[in-house]
Amino acid sequence: MTEAFKRLRMRHLRCFQAMARHGSVSAAAEQMHSSQPALSRALAELEALIGQPLFLRTGRGLSLTEAGESLRRHVDAALSQLEAGTRSAAGLSPVPVVSVGMLPNVARTLAVAAAGTFKAAAPQADLRLYWAGVPELVARLHRSEIDFLLGRLLALDYMPGVRFEHLYFEPLVFVVARDHPFAGEPDAVTLDQVRGELVVVPMPDTIIRRELDKFTTARGHGAFPNKIETVSFEFTRSFIAGNRAVACVPLGAVRQEIADGLLVRLGLTGEELMGSVGITHASDRKLSAEAQLLVGHVRDAAKVYA
Repeated sequence: MTEAFKRLRMRHLRCFQAMARHGSVSAAAEQMHSSQPALSRALAELEALIGQPLFLRTGRGLSLTEAGESLRRHVDAALSQLEAGTRSAAGLSPVPVVSVGMLPNVARTLAVAAAGTFKAAAPQADLRLYWAGVPELVARLHRSEIDFLLGRLLALDYMPGVRFEHLYFEPLVFVVARDHPFAGEPDAVTLDQVRGELVVVPMPDTIIRRELDKFTTARGHGAFPNKIETVSFEFTRSFIAGNRAVACVPLGAVRQEIADGLLVRLGLTGEELMGSVGITHASDRKLSAEAQLLVGHVRDAAKVYA
Protein backbone atom coordinates (compact mmCIF):
# COMPACT_ATOMS: atom_id res chain seq x y z
CA MET A 1 0.00 0.00 0.00
CA THR A 2 2.91 2.34 0.69
CA GLU A 3 4.10 1.93 -2.91
CA ALA A 4 0.57 2.61 -4.12
CA PHE A 5 0.40 5.86 -2.16
CA LYS A 6 3.70 6.94 -3.72
CA ARG A 7 1.99 6.77 -7.11
CA LEU A 8 -0.80 9.12 -6.00
CA ARG A 9 -0.68 12.50 -7.70
CA MET A 10 -2.43 15.75 -6.88
CA ARG A 11 -4.42 15.40 -10.10
CA HIS A 12 -6.00 12.20 -8.77
CA LEU A 13 -7.26 14.02 -5.70
CA ARG A 14 -8.38 17.13 -7.58
CA CYS A 15 -10.29 15.02 -10.09
CA PHE A 16 -11.88 12.95 -7.34
CA GLN A 17 -12.93 16.07 -5.42
CA ALA A 18 -14.50 17.62 -8.51
CA MET A 19 -16.44 14.46 -9.37
CA ALA A 20 -17.61 14.06 -5.75
CA ARG A 21 -18.80 17.66 -5.70
CA HIS A 22 -20.65 17.56 -9.01
CA GLY A 23 -21.71 13.90 -9.15
CA SER A 24 -20.84 13.95 -12.82
CA VAL A 25 -17.70 13.34 -14.89
CA SER A 26 -18.78 15.87 -17.53
CA ALA A 27 -19.44 18.66 -15.01
CA ALA A 28 -16.15 17.92 -13.22
CA ALA A 29 -14.27 17.99 -16.52
CA GLU A 30 -15.81 21.37 -17.35
CA GLN A 31 -14.79 22.78 -13.97
CA MET A 32 -11.21 21.52 -14.37
CA HIS A 33 -10.95 22.55 -18.04
CA SER A 34 -10.12 18.95 -18.91
CA SER A 35 -11.68 16.14 -20.92
CA GLN A 36 -14.04 13.44 -19.71
CA PRO A 37 -11.70 10.60 -20.80
CA ALA A 38 -8.84 12.19 -18.83
CA LEU A 39 -10.93 12.38 -15.65
CA SER A 40 -12.25 8.86 -16.15
CA ARG A 41 -8.68 7.58 -16.45
CA ALA A 42 -7.66 9.47 -13.31
CA LEU A 43 -10.58 7.96 -11.40
CA ALA A 44 -9.78 4.45 -12.63
CA GLU A 45 -6.16 4.88 -11.53
CA LEU A 46 -7.23 6.19 -8.12
CA GLU A 47 -9.70 3.34 -7.57
CA ALA A 48 -6.99 0.86 -8.55
CA LEU A 49 -4.60 2.40 -6.01
CA ILE A 50 -7.28 2.46 -3.29
CA GLY A 51 -8.35 -1.08 -4.09
CA GLN A 52 -12.11 -0.55 -4.21
CA PRO A 53 -14.76 1.54 -5.99
CA LEU A 54 -15.22 5.13 -4.87
CA PHE A 55 -18.41 5.82 -6.84
CA LEU A 56 -21.54 3.96 -7.85
CA ARG A 57 -22.49 4.62 -11.47
CA THR A 58 -26.22 5.28 -11.77
CA GLY A 59 -28.50 6.63 -14.44
CA ARG A 60 -28.39 10.02 -12.71
CA GLY A 61 -24.61 10.24 -12.40
CA LEU A 62 -22.08 9.32 -9.75
CA SER A 63 -22.88 8.50 -6.13
CA LEU A 64 -20.14 8.08 -3.53
CA THR A 65 -19.61 4.67 -1.94
CA GLU A 66 -18.81 4.39 1.77
CA ALA A 67 -15.10 4.36 0.88
CA GLY A 68 -15.64 7.38 -1.36
CA GLU A 69 -17.37 9.31 1.41
CA SER A 70 -14.48 8.57 3.76
CA LEU A 71 -11.90 9.65 1.20
CA ARG A 72 -13.84 12.80 0.31
CA ARG A 73 -13.80 14.04 3.91
CA HIS A 74 -10.03 13.66 4.12
CA VAL A 75 -9.39 15.09 0.65
CA ASP A 76 -11.55 18.16 1.30
CA ALA A 77 -9.73 18.86 4.56
CA ALA A 78 -6.28 18.22 3.08
CA LEU A 79 -6.76 20.36 -0.01
CA SER A 80 -8.29 23.14 2.06
CA GLN A 81 -5.23 23.11 4.30
CA LEU A 82 -2.91 23.14 1.28
CA GLU A 83 -4.74 26.14 -0.17
CA ALA A 84 -4.56 27.97 3.16
CA GLY A 85 -0.86 27.13 3.50
CA THR A 86 -0.12 28.35 -0.01
CA ARG A 87 -1.90 31.65 0.62
CA SER A 88 -0.08 32.04 3.93
CA ALA A 89 3.32 31.36 2.33
CA ALA A 90 2.51 33.96 -0.29
CA GLY A 91 1.70 36.49 2.41
CA LEU A 92 -2.04 36.34 1.71
CA SER A 93 -4.73 35.83 4.33
CA PRO A 94 -7.15 32.93 3.79
CA VAL A 95 -10.45 34.01 2.28
CA PRO A 96 -13.27 32.91 4.63
CA VAL A 97 -16.16 31.24 2.83
CA VAL A 98 -19.72 30.82 4.09
CA SER A 99 -21.89 28.41 2.08
CA VAL A 100 -25.66 28.32 2.56
CA GLY A 101 -28.40 26.22 1.02
CA MET A 102 -31.65 28.10 0.49
CA LEU A 103 -35.08 26.79 -0.34
CA PRO A 104 -37.26 28.71 -2.81
CA ASN A 105 -39.60 30.23 -0.22
CA VAL A 106 -36.79 32.37 1.28
CA ALA A 107 -34.78 33.12 -1.87
CA ARG A 108 -36.52 36.48 -2.46
CA THR A 109 -37.04 37.54 1.15
CA LEU A 110 -35.05 36.28 4.13
CA ALA A 111 -31.95 35.25 2.15
CA VAL A 112 -31.80 38.58 0.30
CA ALA A 113 -32.08 40.69 3.44
CA ALA A 114 -29.55 38.64 5.43
CA ALA A 115 -27.06 38.47 2.56
CA GLY A 116 -27.11 42.25 2.14
CA THR A 117 -26.44 43.12 5.77
CA PHE A 118 -23.91 40.30 6.17
CA LYS A 119 -21.82 41.44 3.20
CA ALA A 120 -21.89 45.00 4.49
CA ALA A 121 -20.53 43.74 7.82
CA ALA A 122 -18.07 41.19 6.38
CA PRO A 123 -16.95 42.29 2.88
CA GLN A 124 -13.85 40.08 3.14
CA ALA A 125 -15.92 36.87 3.31
CA ASP A 126 -17.15 35.01 0.25
CA LEU A 127 -20.84 34.09 0.47
CA ARG A 128 -21.99 31.13 -1.61
CA LEU A 129 -25.72 30.51 -1.95
CA TYR A 130 -26.93 27.15 -3.26
CA TRP A 131 -30.46 26.76 -4.63
CA ALA A 132 -31.51 23.15 -5.17
CA GLY A 133 -33.99 20.52 -4.09
CA VAL A 134 -34.17 19.32 -0.50
CA PRO A 135 -32.42 15.95 -1.09
CA GLU A 136 -29.41 17.61 -2.71
CA LEU A 137 -29.13 20.37 -0.12
CA VAL A 138 -29.40 17.95 2.80
CA ALA A 139 -26.73 15.75 1.20
CA ARG A 140 -24.47 18.80 0.84
CA LEU A 141 -25.10 19.67 4.49
CA HIS A 142 -24.06 16.20 5.63
CA ARG A 143 -20.98 16.37 3.39
CA SER A 144 -19.99 19.71 5.00
CA GLU A 145 -20.25 21.46 1.63
CA ILE A 146 -22.69 23.98 3.09
CA ASP A 147 -22.81 25.44 6.58
CA PHE A 148 -26.60 25.46 7.05
CA LEU A 149 -29.95 25.56 5.23
CA LEU A 150 -32.54 28.32 5.13
CA GLY A 151 -36.18 27.47 4.54
CA ARG A 152 -39.20 25.63 5.85
CA LEU A 153 -38.94 22.82 8.36
CA LEU A 154 -37.88 19.64 6.57
CA ALA A 155 -39.89 16.44 6.42
CA LEU A 156 -39.08 13.88 9.12
CA ASP A 157 -37.22 11.74 6.56
CA TYR A 158 -34.46 14.37 6.40
CA MET A 159 -34.20 15.21 10.11
CA PRO A 160 -31.71 12.53 11.33
CA GLY A 161 -28.39 14.21 11.98
CA VAL A 162 -29.73 17.77 11.80
CA ARG A 163 -31.35 20.26 14.15
CA PHE A 164 -33.80 23.02 13.31
CA GLU A 165 -33.96 26.56 14.70
CA HIS A 166 -37.43 28.08 14.27
CA LEU A 167 -37.55 31.73 13.16
CA TYR A 168 -41.15 32.42 12.10
CA PHE A 169 -44.31 30.82 10.73
CA GLU A 170 -45.22 31.23 7.07
CA PRO A 171 -48.49 30.16 5.43
CA LEU A 172 -49.17 28.58 2.09
CA VAL A 173 -51.50 30.97 0.26
CA PHE A 174 -53.86 30.75 -2.69
CA VAL A 175 -53.31 33.57 -5.18
CA VAL A 176 -54.67 34.68 -8.55
CA ALA A 177 -53.75 37.38 -11.04
CA ARG A 178 -55.46 40.72 -10.47
CA ASP A 179 -57.64 40.25 -13.58
CA HIS A 180 -58.91 36.81 -12.50
CA PRO A 181 -62.66 36.70 -11.67
CA PHE A 182 -61.83 35.60 -8.13
CA ALA A 183 -59.84 38.82 -7.53
CA GLY A 184 -63.02 40.88 -7.20
CA GLU A 185 -64.14 39.20 -3.96
CA PRO A 186 -61.16 37.14 -2.80
CA ASP A 187 -62.48 36.50 0.70
CA ALA A 188 -65.71 34.98 -0.67
CA VAL A 189 -63.98 32.31 -2.79
CA THR A 190 -64.57 28.73 -1.60
CA LEU A 191 -62.43 25.62 -1.96
CA ASP A 192 -65.14 24.12 -4.20
CA GLN A 193 -64.77 27.08 -6.55
CA VAL A 194 -61.00 26.72 -6.61
CA ARG A 195 -61.39 23.03 -7.49
CA GLY A 196 -63.19 24.13 -10.65
CA GLU A 197 -60.11 26.02 -11.83
CA LEU A 198 -56.68 25.06 -13.11
CA VAL A 199 -54.50 25.03 -9.95
CA VAL A 200 -50.71 25.24 -9.74
CA VAL A 201 -49.60 23.21 -6.72
CA PRO A 202 -46.31 21.98 -5.21
CA MET A 203 -44.75 18.71 -6.37
CA PRO A 204 -45.75 15.46 -4.62
CA ASP A 205 -43.55 14.35 -1.70
CA THR A 206 -42.55 17.92 -0.82
CA ILE A 207 -43.33 19.22 2.66
CA ILE A 208 -45.49 22.04 1.27
CA ARG A 209 -47.50 19.59 -0.84
CA ARG A 210 -48.11 17.50 2.26
CA GLU A 211 -49.38 20.61 4.04
CA LEU A 212 -51.73 21.36 1.14
CA ASP A 213 -52.98 17.78 1.01
CA LYS A 214 -53.75 17.86 4.75
CA PHE A 215 -55.72 21.08 4.20
CA THR A 216 -57.85 19.67 1.38
CA THR A 217 -58.33 16.26 3.04
CA ALA A 218 -59.52 17.89 6.27
CA ARG A 219 -62.24 19.59 4.21
CA GLY A 220 -63.40 16.42 2.52
CA HIS A 221 -61.59 16.81 -0.78
CA GLY A 222 -58.90 14.89 -2.63
CA ALA A 223 -56.35 16.17 -5.12
CA PHE A 224 -57.28 19.02 -7.43
CA PRO A 225 -58.64 17.48 -10.66
CA ASN A 226 -56.97 20.01 -13.01
CA LYS A 227 -53.49 20.89 -11.86
CA ILE A 228 -49.88 21.67 -12.71
CA GLU A 229 -47.30 20.41 -10.22
CA THR A 230 -44.05 22.32 -9.75
CA VAL A 231 -41.72 23.78 -7.15
CA SER A 232 -40.50 26.44 -9.56
CA PHE A 233 -42.04 29.58 -8.13
CA GLU A 234 -40.57 31.56 -11.03
CA PHE A 235 -42.71 29.47 -13.39
CA THR A 236 -45.74 29.79 -11.10
CA ARG A 237 -45.56 33.58 -10.93
CA SER A 238 -45.18 33.89 -14.70
CA PHE A 239 -47.86 31.32 -15.50
CA ILE A 240 -50.66 32.74 -13.39
CA ALA A 241 -49.85 36.25 -14.63
CA GLY A 242 -50.75 35.18 -18.17
CA ASN A 243 -53.27 32.39 -17.64
CA ARG A 244 -56.53 31.84 -15.82
CA ALA A 245 -55.32 29.76 -12.88
CA VAL A 246 -55.02 29.64 -9.11
CA ALA A 247 -51.68 28.95 -7.41
CA CYS A 248 -50.92 27.61 -3.94
CA VAL A 249 -47.44 28.74 -2.86
CA PRO A 250 -45.57 29.85 0.27
CA LEU A 251 -46.27 33.49 1.04
CA GLY A 252 -42.56 34.33 0.74
CA ALA A 253 -42.61 33.38 -2.94
CA VAL A 254 -45.29 35.97 -3.83
CA ARG A 255 -45.09 38.53 -1.05
CA GLN A 256 -43.78 41.30 -3.33
CA GLU A 257 -46.34 40.63 -6.09
CA ILE A 258 -49.17 40.81 -3.55
CA ALA A 259 -47.80 44.07 -2.17
CA ASP A 260 -47.53 45.50 -5.71
CA GLY A 261 -51.10 44.48 -6.53
CA LEU A 262 -50.07 42.10 -9.31
CA LEU A 263 -51.44 39.09 -7.45
CA VAL A 264 -54.41 38.84 -5.12
CA ARG A 265 -54.46 36.56 -2.10
CA LEU A 266 -57.63 34.54 -1.63
CA GLY A 267 -59.26 34.19 1.78
CA LEU A 268 -58.72 30.42 2.05
CA THR A 269 -56.78 29.71 5.24
CA GLY A 270 -56.21 26.87 7.69
CA GLU A 271 -53.75 25.79 10.34
CA GLU A 272 -52.65 22.94 8.06
CA LEU A 273 -51.18 25.54 5.69
CA MET A 274 -48.86 27.07 8.32
CA GLY A 275 -45.22 25.99 8.20
CA SER A 276 -42.18 26.83 10.28
CA VAL A 277 -39.32 28.68 8.59
CA GLY A 278 -35.84 28.62 10.06
CA ILE A 279 -32.26 27.39 9.99
CA THR A 280 -31.30 23.74 9.62
CA HIS A 281 -27.88 22.88 11.07
CA ALA A 282 -25.80 19.71 11.05
CA SER A 283 -26.02 18.36 14.60
CA ASP A 284 -22.36 17.41 14.89
CA ARG A 285 -20.66 20.45 13.37
CA LYS A 286 -19.66 23.80 14.81
CA LEU A 287 -20.00 26.85 12.59
CA SER A 288 -17.09 29.09 11.68
CA ALA A 289 -17.02 32.63 13.05
CA GLU A 290 -18.20 33.99 9.68
CA ALA A 291 -21.05 31.47 9.45
CA GLN A 292 -22.13 32.35 12.99
CA LEU A 293 -22.11 36.02 11.97
CA LEU A 294 -24.40 35.26 9.04
CA VAL A 295 -26.76 33.33 11.34
CA GLY A 296 -27.04 36.47 13.45
CA HIS A 297 -27.99 38.50 10.37
CA VAL A 298 -30.55 35.85 9.39
CA ARG A 299 -32.14 36.07 12.83
CA ASP A 300 -32.31 39.85 12.60
CA ALA A 301 -33.81 39.74 9.10
CA ALA A 302 -36.42 37.19 10.25
CA LYS A 303 -37.84 39.63 12.80
CA VAL A 304 -39.68 41.39 9.98
CA TYR A 305 -41.71 38.23 9.28
CA ALA A 306 -42.24 37.02 12.87
